[in-house]
Amino acid sequence: MSIATAALAWAAFTMTVLHLISSHDPLTDTLSSYAFTDRGTGMLGASILATAIGSLATLAALSAAGIAVSGTSRALFGTWSLGLGAAALFPASYPEHPNPVSGEIHQYSCVIAFLSLPALGFSLLDTLPSGRRAVRGISAGATLMLLLFGIGYALPWLLPVGFVQRLALIVDVALICSLIVIARRNTSAGPGGIGVSRPSASPDLDPSFPSAGPL
Repeated sequence: MSIATAALAWAAFTMTVLHLISSHDPLTDTLSSYAFTDRGTGMLGASILATAIGSLATLAALSAAGIAVSGTSRALFGTWSLGLGAAALFPASYPEHPNPVSGEIHQYSCVIAFLSLPALGFSLLDTLPSGRRAVRGISAGATLMLLLFGIGYALPWLLPVGFVQRLALIVDVALICSLIVIARRNTSAGPGGIGVSRPSASPDLDPSFPSAGPL
């Protein structure tokens, strides 16, 4: 859990600094455009890779906490993380920086990643020992943000694509953070997932209690 928390914290810090020092417009420019910026080159890739590493560490934390993770959920963890990793390693293509092959890989990797996380949240609902309502709500929010991002991407005059994309990513990371919290709580509660109090010792229950002998 420490690795997951540290990786996501670093991703958030790097992304925040990038937005502060870059001249891009966060309302209209997509995150992909920050791969080519006047200041902060390389910070976008570092942030996205850190998010992917933190997500895989979250999967490990859930398993270590004794929470059953289905094969479907593991696959969705993989497609989300690998999609992020591929998007970080293969920048989008722009007229100023043309690279059609890299652009295609980047585009489809982003689609796979953003589709995977809402599905991941819903796939975990049957196995989570707690926090199901929160995970369901965040997953629904991630689905809504994905829909709005698609509308903004297709109709930029209707919705600012950069803004809705950032909202979608924030909700996605919030879902991963909620899973870290659940894993931490389950670890603290013990192997069974909930604390079980032991009955107090009594002459009838504790064989080590001294007997008073026959009256």
